[in-house]
Amino acid sequence: MQTVPSILITGANRGIGKELALCCAKNNWSTHATFRTSRPATSSEIDYFQMDVTVKNQVYDAMAALKERMGHLDVLVHNAGVFPEPTDSPFEALKSEWWEQTYQTHVLGAFNVIKAALPLLKKSASPRIVNLSSGASSITQRSGRRYAYGASKAALNHLTRGLAQEWEQEGICAVALSPGWVKTDMGGSQAELEPSQVASDLEKTLRQLNISHSGKFLDRFGKEGVYHW
Repeated sequence: MQTVPSILITGANRGIGKELALCCAKNNWSTHATFRTSRPATSSEIDYFQMDVTVKNQVYDAMAALKERMGHLDVLVHNAGVFPEPTDSPFEALKSEWWEQTYQTHVLGAFNVIKAALPLLKKSASPRIVNLSSGASSITQRSGRRYAYGASKAALNHLTRGLAQEWEQEGICAVALSPGWVKTDMGGSQAELEPSQVASDLEKTLRQLNISHSGKFLDRFGKEGVYHW
């Protein structure tokens, strides 16, 4: 009998997170998802939790509720994200609060969620942590501005590599993954990819991830070398 995989997706009230939760629910995952303020009116097969990833108490309360529903967690997708700075703002126009918002969500938020979820992940036979990154995080291929956003995603990548190295012997896979340029509130209407298609590609990749992928920076198909650190 095939075991139903379990997944938790943060920031699933819109965009990629929302579509990924729907896709996983349709493809026989035990699907759990979080929203910060507005609960999405989507599928009854998705177990939703209200959680702001930057608020530690909310994260641990949500994880305690998740623990009551299930004994383990196979996949954690840290998708919650913000982009407060106007695209390609020059350095002199940047505001400190934009840096604070991006780092709190992308880095501190990831730390909060991963630490709280770790006991459930350790009970999985194949635990996977997927931090959604971006091509904007690349230092070697840096282009454009996106100062705060890109720097925060680079920091998230650094965290991911650290987790992969520390937890390799425990069999916990940790990867950074860029979904590509997607038509969302963050990506804009000129983006190349539809959220539903990206979600479908990601769902297939999540199933295939294993410890051999840990510590890598992947595209939505699970391919290495498309994006560089």
